[in-house]
Amino acid sequence: MLLSMAGFSVMMAFIRELSATMHPTQMVLLRNTVSFFLVLLWCIYMNRKRPVFKTNRMKHHFWRAAVGIISMELWFYSISIMPMTLATALSFTTPIFSTIIAIIFLREHAGWHRWSAILAGFMGVLIILRPDVQGFSYNALIVLAASFMMGISGVIVKNLTRTESPETIVFYMTLFLTPLSLPLAFMHWQEITPHQWWLIFWIAFFSTAAHLTMTRAFKRVDLVVLMPFDFTRLIFVSILAFIFFDEHLDMQTAVGAFVIVASTVYIAHRETRHRQKVAPPLPAGS
Repeated sequence: MLLSMAGFSVMMAFIRELSATMHPTQMVLLRNTVSFFLVLLWCIYMNRKRPVFKTNRMKHHFWRAAVGIISMELWFYSISIMPMTLATALSFTTPIFSTIIAIIFLREHAGWHRWSAILAGFMGVLIILRPDVQGFSYNALIVLAASFMMGISGVIVKNLTRTESPETIVFYMTLFLTPLSLPLAFMHWQEITPHQWWLIFWIAFFSTAAHLTMTRAFKRVDLVVLMPFDFTRLIFVSILAFIFFDEHLDMQTAVGAFVIVASTVYIAHRETRHRQKVAPPLPAGS
């Protein structure tokens, strides 16, 4: 999970650098194309032969990609127009949206503990955004929209990990994302320089590595253990933003991010306790 958070943070720095000369929609297409081949090479290496991606859940893989392309387009665009630390802090709302989606559409039980934590999370958003007439950033709504779509994607991915390997999940994600990102990319297409290709490669490399390690973490460890590590993303991003783009993390954004992460950790904790209560008892001697 730490490797995943570091990978996503480095990816953001490369996106910010490339956004000065390339439209985000073209970045998304090129990233997805390069990532597809990187995943394929990784799977060949892991299997020491031609990989076989057997699945009985193709529909779930497609919808995960369909939702993912929307969140990716919004996320890449938001990184290009606003401070990296602000975008990162607001993206911590993704697990909160996942919880709301699970409650509404999957009819998961929600007591006052979970709703209180959700409310606390959105209070953290208000701390970050400082919604007064002069200080409110309407660009932040783009990040929240991206986080909402990531929340839907997260619910699908967590469900897929029950039957699919991390490599299979990421392979079909990149397989479907590439054609889905074609239409918008061609609307803003421009000639690609060698330097831009180099940046695209690193965006694809770090994002692919981040997705593979995160999916593997989801498969191996309970969510309540992983959630606190999400906050390290703000630490990594803050360091990179300060060194390369002279961006500073203000105290209000840090406090708001901490409140959001604390609420998501509590939600994960409550969900784990609920699953333990409803789980059937183990047979004697097991």
